[in-house]
Parts: sequence; structure tokens; C-alpha cells
Amino acid sequence: MKYEVMRSTKLILILAGLIFFAIENARVHAQTTSLWLFDEPVGLYPSHVLDDASPSDYPMVLGLGGKIVKGKFGNALEIADIQTLDLPEGEARFGLTVLPVEPGRSHAPLSWKSAHYAALMSAGEKHLRKEIGFANATDTKLNIGNSDWTVEFWLQLMATEKSTSRYVFEIGHGPLMEDQDIMALYLDNIGSFVLKNDPAKTVTVIKTDTRSLRSGGWHHVAFVYDNATKTISHFVDGKPVSKTGNVKMKPLSHGDEAYMTIGRNGYWQNPLLGRLDELRFAVGKSYEKRFKPPVSHSAVYRPGYKPDVLKQGPPLLFDDDYDGVIMLGGRKHVFIDDAFIERMEDLKFVVNPPVKMERVIDNIQGSFRKHLTVVEDEEGVIRIYNGSVDDYLAVYISGDGVHFKAPDLGSIAYKGNKNITIPLDNGGLGNPFIDPNGSREERWKYFSDYHRRGIYLYTSPDGYHWKRKTTAVVPFRSGTQSCTFYDDQRQLYVSYHRSGIFSLPGQQNQRSSVLTELTDFNKPVPYKPLSQADYLKIADSIPLRDPLPWFLDNGPLTPGGFGMEYPHHFDPIPEDPPETDIYITKAQKYEWAPDTYLAFPVVYFHYKGASVEARRVLEEEKYQRGSGPLETQLSVSRDGVHWQRYPRPAYVGIGQHLGRDVKTAYIAHGMVKRGNEIWQYYFGETQYHSAIKHDPEGRGVYRLVQRLDGFVSLDSPYDKEVEMVTKPFVFSGNELHLNIDTDATGYTQVGFVDENDKPVPGFSVDECVYVNGDFISGKVEWLKKGSDLSGLQGKTVRLVFRIRGSKLYAMQFVNGN
Repeated sequence: MKYEVMRSTKLILILAGLIFFAIENARVHAQTTSLWLFDEPVGLYPSHVLDDASPSDYPMVLGLGGKIVKGKFGNALEIADIQTLDLPEGEARFGLTVLPVEPGRSHAPLSWKSAHYAALMSAGEKHLRKEIGFANATDTKLNIGNSDWTVEFWLQLMATEKSTSRYVFEIGHGPLMEDQDIMALYLDNIGSFVLKNDPAKTVTVIKTDTRSLRSGGWHHVAFVYDNATKTISHFVDGKPVSKTGNVKMKPLSHGDEAYMTIGRNGYWQNPLLGRLDELRFAVGKSYEKRFKPPVSHSAVYRPGYKPDVLKQGPPLLFDDDYDGVIMLGGRKHVFIDDAFIERMEDLKFVVNPPVKMERVIDNIQGSFRKHLTVVEDEEGVIRIYNGSVDDYLAVYISGDGVHFKAPDLGSIAYKGNKNITIPLDNGGLGNPFIDPNGSREERWKYFSDYHRRGIYLYTSPDGYHWKRKTTAVVPFRSGTQSCTFYDDQRQLYVSYHRSGIFSLPGQQNQRSSVLTELTDFNKPVPYKPLSQADYLKIADSIPLRDPLPWFLDNGPLTPGGFGMEYPHHFDPIPEDPPETDIYITKAQKYEWAPDTYLAFPVVYFHYKGASVEARRVLEEEKYQRGSGPLETQLSVSRDGVHWQRYPRPAYVGIGQHLGRDVKTAYIAHGMVKRGNEIWQYYFGETQYHSAIKHDPEGRGVYRLVQRLDGFVSLDSPYDKEVEMVTKPFVFSGNELHLNIDTDATGYTQVGFVDENDKPVPGFSVDECVYVNGDFISGKVEWLKKGSDLSGLQGKTVRLVFRIRGSKLYAMQFVNGN
């Protein structure tokens, strides 16, 4: 009996396995043509991109008749009530003005007043800015015809009464809103699907599982066309529902103004009244019999997905958790500000500009974007990345940091430039960096604007061969290079992107930077959507540029830039002259000391549009200048969020450098350590921004040399001794080392005081041997105790500095011999 039970159980398991195998193998190989995951952030604004996750890259754009909401997997497209906007009048090319109906047409060209689609891909509408670069739907394999194909999606219908037909999609010969040939799939009174194919004069009714679709939940819907038998097999939740024969199909002929719309037809009528998720087109038959519906076409929403484990550095010392005693341990402390100081007299923090060295890239020909990135790779090779021809990312390499060359990357070449690192994608607006959290294949990261559609992530195993993630991480277009770094102390990827939402008195855009933070590059950064009313309220107290809401300015087919959805940083400070702004931040974490963040904002002094005539005239042609000069300044932070800027002296100013009169100085993102030096680089040119007088031969990349930790120093007067006392702290280590320069006739003494502010015997400031000289890591000694501080480890103490004629850069407790 026991044997029979075991035998029966085994047979059942074998049978179940065979059934499962049959179900799984009902899926037949088919090549994905397009895949819209609709995983953009909830509340995505109209005019922003809906990405195609397939290699085809067929972007669509969201209109006033749709919105992004929570979906089956991640987010989904809801065909919603049409939004209304209080539209200002404006330039016709931005879609703010209704243009007259053209001869032979029945509808006016697309504008914000008629952009009632849910999702659209359009090859027409030449009057709009339309920078995205849509595919022509009739020239793609979306134009399904007489070949095997599959269309599938997840669908959640709203529980409503019967209505007119509800469109899933329509592909038209174009133009929009005109009577032309179409191909469409729609629900007819929620009893059947209908496939319409005008070229073949086909209107096919496809019976569906009405009860399931009306249940209100999510359901997987698939249509598979077999060209040999002219049949369409229809599945709901993987179950065969119907097979319809004698279905003749022909592709649409090419249309110069072809389009594809999802959720409504080409007149923005007949809304689907529901939600769509993971809409996929494929060439070939994906399913032939009963199957298990796919979990998700996105790896992020499949079972078992795990984001990268983020490396953790030491906790921040100077955050909101500070309770009065700093647990310094053996950390190096760099004196970029007064965070560690309890009191001081007649001392000041001073910016130390780097030494300008040789020109390392010269004789620049053609396109060469000024926003550089410098990275030292795993083999010690110094790389300089920048946007090159057509904004493609290029790279130059050097073994010594002085002699750079354009490497030959072999198969990667664009218009003869063999040092282009990202073929096919013009995304030269980020900073490549080595990610300590990345897998071997994604060790390098690059977070950049792409085709003015949004900020996308590229990954690479070597920094030369890159792949782009197909969904934008941040859906806004950036005005310039996005500056990104990994903050191990906060376990966040931090990025600054430029915004032009503010307005200067002369009505020019005032640049600012928005902050985005994330832990997983595979998921879009969320934000709280703001309504038109929200923006008008903000504009009552902050000067914002017109029109409002800001995304209107680019028209209904081009995404807007950054507005007020994310926090703003790097705004002008009171010391700045009027009508001055930050062109780019170059914000980064200093690698060689914790709790130290540096930014090198490029500051723009505007001539163009200045409210003062005596300044504004400098942009006139007779002066042969342009819209203004730019210099690099220095900002510092203890958390990468709250910044203090030191405007003078300029970190990299304009003026003479190796025989050239530099007018714009843009420092590179990143830096390299060589011995006791920090090497940085900058792009300098002898012409002004938006130059009237161009000087292409005046462009060059220069090396800069900075002392290790030497960006800012705490400077003391030459004519007297002054004192500085630190906040209470606890340290580890048996020696105190200083990065300090007293020159020949300056000196410093350091002493310990206890919790009661009493000098520690043997370690008082009076007993300290003079620190006299120029040291990167000079050991401090006391007359009778020497340098051994073992007895003070773990105790709460303060340091007293008595300083004269010195520059103090950094301090650190270490374990010496």
C-alpha cells in the first residue's frame, strides 16, 4: 500500500511538472519591438517622456488626458479626465498660441489647448520645439501588418456602465485629427475587442473574457497574430479566450506626419477609462497555448530583485545628532569652516587658489564641451571626459597627468572620433565616476541628461563601454552637466542639476541647482507634483520666470526643466553682485577626509539683460565680448547639502595663463591625488560666454596643483599671537599630526584642556614645542611628555591652539611608532 501511494504521488508530480513545462513553453521566441513600462514617477507632468524599455527606444510623451499612477508592477498609465490649464498667450512655436487651420486641413495644429491625448508619439507638428526625437510610427515594427506579431499588456478597467468604444492604441498615417488610414485596437462596449486595419479594409471583432475584465482587477491581455493562417489568438490571464480567423493585415504606408496614441484615438476621443501597464509589441508569436502570465518585464519588479548593498562610511560628525561631544576618533579633520571650533579670535578662513600649471590639452578642433570630468581609474590612468561632437561623450587619457591623448577605442567611433565612449547616445552632460557599490559589470556610473528627455543612468565595466538604463531616473531635462557623487557617510547618491526657474530683474533666467538623492538608480526619484495654483502662489514671494507652470515653455512635446519640485541649493548669496548666478556646481565628496564636501561653483556675471545700463552695454557688438565672463569659486559643506561659499579670492579666476587672456574658467568635476598634492583641471577659453568675438584657438585644458587638504586654511595674523579652542571631543591614536604652514617666522603651539577647561599637566599649550615649518603631517610634541598621547585616548578633551603667522589646514590623531 505504501509503495502504491508513493508511486501515485510520483506520477502526480511528474504530471504536474509536464503541465508546468507545457505552460511555460507555450511562450515562443518573439523579438520585442517596444515595451512601455510606465514606471515614470507618479504625478508626472504633461509633456514629459514615457520611455520605451526595448532596444528600439520609441519614446512617447504624456498629455493632458493621462497620468501616471500606481500600477500592477511599479506604476501605470491611467487614461484620466482631461486636465485644464489657465494658459497664457505666447510664442506659437511653444504651443501656447492656437495657430490657424492650414489649407486642406480640418483642425488647427497641435497646441497646449488641444493636447488632450494620454500618450503620444508624433512625427508631425513641426511648429513645436519637439526636441525629443520621436520615431515615425509607420516606419517602425509598431506598424504591425502581414507578419507574425504579439501585442500584450496588463489592463485594469474602471467599473462603469457600458459606453462607446475604448481605445487601447491607434497608429495613424497622419496628420493628427484628420481622416487618414489608421490601425487601432479598442474595446467595443466591453464585450469584444476590435482590431481595425484600414490598409487591408479589416475590422475584426475579437471575443474576450468580459466577466474577468469587468471585475475591476488587473488582467493580462494578449493578442497573437499568425500570418500563415491569418488568425488572431486572444488570451486573458494566460488562458485562451478566442481564435479569430480570416484576419487580413497590411501595414500602413509611410506617412510624413504619422503618429501613435495610447488610451485615446487620434481625435483624443474614446478614452480607455482604465489603467495600462507594461504595453509590449513584439515581432513573432510569444504565445501559442495556455501560459502563465509574465510576472514583469522589468527586472526591478520581479521576485528576488535586490538593489546594490550600499557601502557605509562613518556617521557624520556635524549633523543634527551632535550632542556636545564630538566622537572624533582617528578621523582627519580639515579646517574648511568653524564646525569643530568653539571660539577663536582674529582668525579667518581663507581660500587658497591652486597653482596654475601647464596646458594639457591644446589645439582643440571642432566641438569640445567645457564641462570636464577627471577620474583616476583602477590602474592609475588619469582620464578626462567631456562632451564632444554632437554632445557625445569623449575621453582623453594620461599616465602622468600632463600628456593626454585621445585613445583609439576601436569599434566605438563617431564621425571619425575614435575616443567617443557612448555610441548612438548624445548624453555628454554628467560626470563618470567609479561606484564603490557597483557590480563588476556596473562598476562605473554616469548620470546624464539624454536627448533633453531626462536624467538617465549609464553603467560600464571599464568606463569606456556604456549601456543606458531605459527609464529616466529623473524625468526633468537639465540645463547643464549634472554633478553626482556617492556619499558613503549618508549612504546616498547625491546629484545637483541645474534649473532656470528663477528670474533676474532684467527678465533673464536665474540659474540655480536642485538636489536629488537616491539609494537605487533602478527606480525613478519621486517628487511631489505642484499644480498651476501652487506655482502662482510661489511666484508671489519668489520671482519665477514666465510662463507658469514652467513646463509650458517647452511645448506639449518636449519635457520641461527643473522647477520647484526638489530642494534648491547654490543660490546667490548677499555678497554677490546683482544679476549673478551659479552656472554649475561641481559638487563632490572629498575622498581623503570624512565629513568634507567640496563644490567649485562656476559663477556667471551677466551682461545680457542686466538692469543697469552701464553694465548691459558690455554685451553690445562694439565691445566684442558676449553675454558675460565666468570664474570658479569654492563652496564647502559638512553633509553635502548645506553649503558655505567663499567668493574671494576666486578659486580659479580669469586673466593671463600661459600667454592667453582667459575669460571663462570652468573647473573639472573630480580631482586626483599625487603624493602630497591634489591635481585638478580646468577648461579656459579666451572668449566670453555666448561670444560675439569667437576665438576657437583660445581654448585649452590646464592642470592645477593644490596642497593636500589645502583648499581652505585657518589663517592667523603675523603681528600677534591669537587663540582658537575646539569643541569637546574624544579621540583615538597616540600622536597628533598637523597639516600646517608657519613659514619661517610663524609658529603654533597646541595644548589640551580637560572637561573642566583645566590644562592637562604636561600637555598644556605653554609646554608645547613650537610647531615651526611647512608640514603635511607634522607631529606635535610637548617638552616633558614628548608626542605620546596614549593616556588621553578615550577622554573628553579640548585643544587650544596658540597661533601666529600660520596657515592651519588639517589635524589628525594617528597611531605612531
